[in-house]
Amino acid sequence: MKKYRNILCCLAALCLLGGCSPSPTAIVVGKNKVDAAELAFYLEYNRLNLQSQDGSAEEEDADPSLEEAKEAALEQIVTAEIVRQQCGKLGLELSKEEKEELEQNKDELIEAQGGTAGYLKSLRQSAMADRVYDKFQENTLYYDKLYDYMVGEGGEYSFSDVGLRQFFSENYATVQYIRLGFSSAPERGMDRAQTILEQAQVPGADFTQMAALYNDDPYMTENIQGIVMTASQCENSPQFETVFDLKEGEITGVLVGTDGYYIVKRLPLAVTYYDDNQEAILQEARDVQFNELLEEWTEEASVRTTDIYKKMDFDNLWDYVE
Repeated sequence: MKKYRNILCCLAALCLLGGCSPSPTAIVVGKNKVDAAELAFYLEYNRLNLQSQDGSAEEEDADPSLEEAKEAALEQIVTAEIVRQQCGKLGLELSKEEKEELEQNKDELIEAQGGTAGYLKSLRQSAMADRVYDKFQENTLYYDKLYDYMVGEGGEYSFSDVGLRQFFSENYATVQYIRLGFSSAPERGMDRAQTILEQAQVPGADFTQMAALYNDDPYMTENIQGIVMTASQCENSPQFETVFDLKEGEITGVLVGTDGYYIVKRLPLAVTYYDDNQEAILQEARDVQFNELLEEWTEEASVRTTDIYKKMDFDNLWDYVE
């Protein structure tokens, strides 16, 4: 009986630290089941992130969008699972040294928190269970492994010099713009912007001079000769999303951005920009290529959410942190 009791005590301790507490499935990606504890962490993370973006982190009544936070959490979880699945298909495993490093980092964190109890308490404050912490740390390594295998030097989708130059020509542009911020043009701002646009479209108009005169964005003022932007930067910005539809020298109509009215002109890239920034361009090309692969794998993946996903909210998520 004493031996049996000792076994039970050991199992209880393992459950506390190793995260073997039962938790219902919240999301299924392919054959991978993701439990509610993991969803709870990502949901709380995105709640705080949205709160920060809204500038409402210190407001007691701040109420970020639950639906938006859930969608972001789902996307992050699905991406992590797909990365692990792809690594499995390719035989990309964590090395012994990597596993030992993860264990050492965790031991140091536990020690820094004053022991296991303090460590678990600190995780709990972030809505993170111990096993979710372990998996989260592993996910980072798996992501890096897959990234290097696919788009790193010598990878399956590595870039030749010709390919990188083509990527550069298709994904980089110099822009110059005039912004009329909502705060500085609260009334009839669109009418004023249209008037400035008409002036800019007059043959021979000096757009640089007009930007210096009318623009109220300090960043543009500091870079009055133009700012180099990538296609990935522009695609999610309403004021810049049509830049790559322009030919060099063309001007957009008045675009309504998140902070004001914009008139944007596309300029030629400096002839030395590629040579001066080749390393950063290669990094951008790799990121874009890898994101495209992730999107392709995501579209092919089978993703299912359960009733737990539908029921979880900002209040009850803490019930699943176990």
